[in-house]
Amino acid sequence: MTLLKDLIDIPEHIDKGQFVLRLTEGVTDPQATVAAYVPTPQLVLAFDDALNFIKGSVLGHTSKATYLHGSFGSGKSHFMAILHLILSGNSAARGIPELASVIQKHNSWIEGKKFLLVPYHMIAAHDVESGILGGYVDFVRRVHPDAPIPGVYLAEGLFKDASALRHRMGDEAFFAALSEGASADSDFGDVDVGWDAARFDSAVDADPGSEERSQLISALVGKFFGSYDTQAGGHGEAFISLDKGLSVISRHAKDLGYDALILFLDELILWLASHAADLKFVHQEGQKLAKLVEAQTADRPIPIVSFIARQRDLSELIGDSVPGADRLNFGDALKHWEGRFHKITLEDRNLPAIAERRVLKCHTPSARQELNAAFEQTAKIRESVMTTLLTGEGDREMFRKVYPFSPALVQTLIAVSSVLQRERTALKVMMQLLVEQRDVLTVGDIVPVGDLFDVIAHGDEAFSQEMAIHFDNAKRLYHQKLLPMLEKTHGRREELEKLPTDDPRRVGFRNDDRLVKTLLLSALVPEVETLRGLNAERLAALNHGTIKTPIAGREGQEVLRRVRNWAASVGEIRIGEETNPSISIQLSGVDTEGIIKQAEREDN
Repeated sequence: MTLLKDLIDIPEHIDKGQFVLRLTEGVTDPQATVAAYVPTPQLVLAFDDALNFIKGSVLGHTSKATYLHGSFGSGKSHFMAILHLILSGNSAARGIPELASVIQKHNSWIEGKKFLLVPYHMIAAHDVESGILGGYVDFVRRVHPDAPIPGVYLAEGLFKDASALRHRMGDEAFFAALSEGASADSDFGDVDVGWDAARFDSAVDADPGSEERSQLISALVGKFFGSYDTQAGGHGEAFISLDKGLSVISRHAKDLGYDALILFLDELILWLASHAADLKFVHQEGQKLAKLVEAQTADRPIPIVSFIARQRDLSELIGDSVPGADRLNFGDALKHWEGRFHKITLEDRNLPAIAERRVLKCHTPSARQELNAAFEQTAKIRESVMTTLLTGEGDREMFRKVYPFSPALVQTLIAVSSVLQRERTALKVMMQLLVEQRDVLTVGDIVPVGDLFDVIAHGDEAFSQEMAIHFDNAKRLYHQKLLPMLEKTHGRREELEKLPTDDPRRVGFRNDDRLVKTLLLSALVPEVETLRGLNAERLAALNHGTIKTPIAGREGQEVLRRVRNWAASVGEIRIGEETNPSISIQLSGVDTEGIIKQAEREDN
């Protein structure tokens, strides 16, 4: 039998950051970013939408914001990186053949315009101001090192007041008072005793957060301006409000010669999601986003256009255990913010075309022909099996693009990816499945849906706090009850794994293991069409090729026989009373443990 790796480029291992593009890195390596991009017809429309959106803001001189919405792994960061490169005039990005008509359409208003394009990585931000305003300062200091620091820090106002006081008092009296009682022991470390004009001016011009600047702030607050709060509770210098700060950076960018300021806010919603247990924080920081569009101070000389990557609706971040009144208040506020935002969607249906080119790359054109022929042969399966594997969303062409995966596996993967951190994108999981079965997958195989469980549940990348509870319960049930049940029939897993991969005993265990893990997946993401209302026939179809019976078409009966035996020893396995009974697994403790954990957070 021909191994799949003889036709498809399957590496021996997968790197941690593979298939994960960070916006800030993507724009610094244009050739690699463009080479890896797959612009599907839907993505071409999304680029046209994005450029029209920017055009309306620039020509209308109004600030606007849009969500760039898509599931984990849908390519939001990659999309923003390509858009960034197009607007910056990068020839490789502007030369992408599929985007030629869109770029030509928008050339007339883009030409002659100068955009300050600021990529963000929000995950480490303390609050919205430090993320957006502080991120702007950091970026400008890199690309315009000689430009003045924009006055977005509260300390800038302090320095202005101090300079005015110095002028009124005169240098001698001012610096004598400022230096009074100075010692080498300070909250900011060793301090040079005494201030003079040279040291004062040097500290004012120093970088935000530098020791000398911090020492001056401390001295001024201690001697003259006790009411100033210029520090952000141990998180560095505090910022002016976002509303005022956006006006400041708009003026600053205009003074640098730009026609518009475009903010690419990657992972902003993911950052908010990391604080989902703190409704007050999410509400407080989330409502600030409206300022990207609404301005109490209308002084924005050039428009600010914001792209906000979003993989989940903010309302989904708030758990059911939050009191109803708080949920309603948050929901009302959310409608207010989001009603002012445009939305550009990167659809999940782009994944098959992207996977075909990035994950399932054949060595040669003849290898592609051989793989296509293998698919046509494999696709001659029974109609009921094909219907299950296609799902309601797929068709034969989609199946061909993702083969040896099935549309059913892809649908499940997208659903599970939506609850993972960004290191576990759909493309990465698909490649990981291939890598782990590199030496056993043969041409003609279809990767069973049950194989997803191990790749997703076992890894060092974190889930959201709530989903971690669900996965922990699933893994606990597997290791404490389901695995011992299988080992009682087949032998210890550790011993079986020492056998050749085609040994009947090892194969028998692996195939039953796949059925069990498909049931676990159905308990983790029960809303997915693929896993909804499982019965024996569907369970067999989702793991096509793993169940062998003397008479073709009896696979469902064999699966039901096995599951009935399992249910007799593991009470969490549930079988319905219908003629064609439903099969499910109850993850005991999932809901109650989740509520308890949430209550503990509220009590604290």
